[in-house]
Amino acid sequence: MIRIFLFCTTIALALGACTSLPTGPDTAVNLTSQLQKVAQVQKWQMRGKIAFRQGKEAASLNLVWKNDSGNFEFRLANFLGVSMVDLNVDASQSVLEADGNTYIDAEPEPLIYQITGMIIPVNSLLSWVKGLPLRDDTYTLTEKGLVNTLKSQCALCRNWRVSYGNYGSVETSNGESVWLPHNITLTQPETSETPKTQLKIKIYEWTLQ
Repeated sequence: MIRIFLFCTTIALALGACTSLPTGPDTAVNLTSQLQKVAQVQKWQMRGKIAFRQGKEAASLNLVWKNDSGNFEFRLANFLGVSMVDLNVDASQSVLEADGNTYIDAEPEPLIYQITGMIIPVNSLLSWVKGLPLRDDTYTLTEKGLVNTLKSQCALCRNWRVSYGNYGSVETSNGESVWLPHNITLTQPETSETPKTQLKIKIYEWTLQ
């Protein structure tokens, strides 16, 4: 296992703090139209940082995530740009490369946990990271009509709580625009088996296809 990079990297956090983020719409949006547009976004790339904390362990890493209708590449790198984890997922398998080794599993989440110790709900995040609740999720809205918080309800979603901030207008491939979050915090309450887990994702750039 390469859990050795689960440590506080204050330099990486400080670097991220200098980037300005959008402040959201000036007027209220139509929620139905917004969620429809978000659901149609199936090809995207994001660049940013992800900070992980579980109990006394913590890490901050650069993140590049490319998604094409559920097939995706998820890359974590340190603040020098050196790749720590490279995860490629398609309908048949999940392949993770780390520390010169290759690991294969049917699902991505067990691979990430096995190798890094990080609990990342990547399948649910494909929707959550866009500000799109899953079918059974409960959620609240901001005063401008965008998703503010959500609570996972599906049997395999581990009671995650998600909060959003800094929505920005991003151009879609057909020339329209959609509001996407640039700050996301995921929290999983403490259980008898695991301590409280928190993921903070700061997105500097969205690219839609």
